[in-house]
Amino acid sequence: MGRSCKRKEKVIGDEEVRDATGKTWQEWFVLLDEYGVAERGHDLTVKHLKEHHGLPDSWAKEVAFRYENDRGLRSVMT
Repeated sequence: MGRSCKRKEKVIGDEEVRDATGKTWQEWFVLLDEYGVAERGHDLTVKHLKEHHGLPDSWAKEVAFRYENDRGLRSVMT
C-alpha cells in the first residue's frame, strides 16, 4: 500500500512563507520549475533548498512538499 499524500494541516499563506523564507509561494514555484523537481526528486530538492537558498530543514521540506503537492507530483514520488 502506498502512503497517503494528503495532509490535514494549516495552510501556510504567502505572507507567512515570505516572512520566513524571503519568497512567496509563486516565487518558489518558479525557481523549482527551473530546478526540475520531477526529475530530481524530493530529497535532492530539499538538499538544494537548504544548500543553495539557505532554508532551514523544516522550511526546505515544507516548500518542497507544497510544490510537489500543487504540481501533482506527490502521488508518483516517494
